[in-house]
Amino acid sequence: MKLKFLSVLAISAALLLNSCDRDEFDFSPAPSTSLIKGGTVEVVTDGNARYHVLNFGGRWTSTIVESEKEITIVDVGINDPGGAVITADISKSGEEIRAYANAINKPITIIITHPHVDHFINLDKFKDITVYAETKNAAALNRDATFKQIYGKDAIAVSGSRVIGGFEFHFGNVSGTEATENGYVYIPSQKAVFTGDLTAVNRHSYIRDYTPLDNVDELSTWINALKEMKTKFSDYRYVFVGHVGYDSNVSGNFDKTIAYLSDAQGLIKGTKNLRSGVKAKSNKEVVDELKALYPSFGDGGLLFSLPNAFFPGDPGAIWFK
Repeated sequence: MKLKFLSVLAISAALLLNSCDRDEFDFSPAPSTSLIKGGTVEVVTDGNARYHVLNFGGRWTSTIVESEKEITIVDVGINDPGGAVITADISKSGEEIRAYANAINKPITIIITHPHVDHFINLDKFKDITVYAETKNAAALNRDATFKQIYGKDAIAVSGSRVIGGFEFHFGNVSGTEATENGYVYIPSQKAVFTGDLTAVNRHSYIRDYTPLDNVDELSTWINALKEMKTKFSDYRYVFVGHVGYDSNVSGNFDKTIAYLSDAQGLIKGTKNLRSGVKAKSNKEVVDELKALYPSFGDGGLLFSLPNAFFPGDPGAIWFK
């Protein structure tokens, strides 16, 4: 009886500790969503963290992580309303993110996941704010002329982990995927991971830089990294992405991206046939097939793989001889 009583006490104590760990902090009311005119706002409170997910133009996301006394903004997005895949005027998105962050009325820091311009261009509205990035990504940012021009200072490199904005963020990186470096960050205490462009929510991925004609297989690197990350973060509660939003089914989010990249790789390399039964011979055939296979996905970066995507005469992705 005594042993059974002690076991019940141990179980009760464990449940109590887990419950206390997720007790919700009494946050002040969130800022008005009217501050984000070029997009939408979703606010998620979980334990002693509150996440403000700012989605712009149906294309990209900036996530604000709020602790009791501070906030950290993960990526600050784009401000150019031009381009085929942007359907809303988001030219004032930087001003809107800053206004929303200021309305929370707590000290601000910023984390940039990776050195793609659509994740940092609005830093011209945050020149007074400290910016952090994973070591390799910080080095790439600090070499980037556009980053230097708009921010005017260096990003602070972080290797391992660092307490930022009231939480201990851990920094990771995958080299040689859809960018030379693809950083991600996670908060073990909150079981939240921020994948940047490594995963998305119901969006096609940017696979233009896949180079199957040489000896480098970026998609295999990407897929293998996601499989490892899925195992590492399988018990996490949230994954926040750069395009678009967040997902509470963390393993499912990794699975979707792995399946998508595997299909894209097979179509391009010829190991997967088109639905018509033949192999793809052009970028357009691959793009059309992926859109048909994933009809609920937004275009994301997929259209950049087509010829003339960036400028007249642009050959698009170099997938076929």
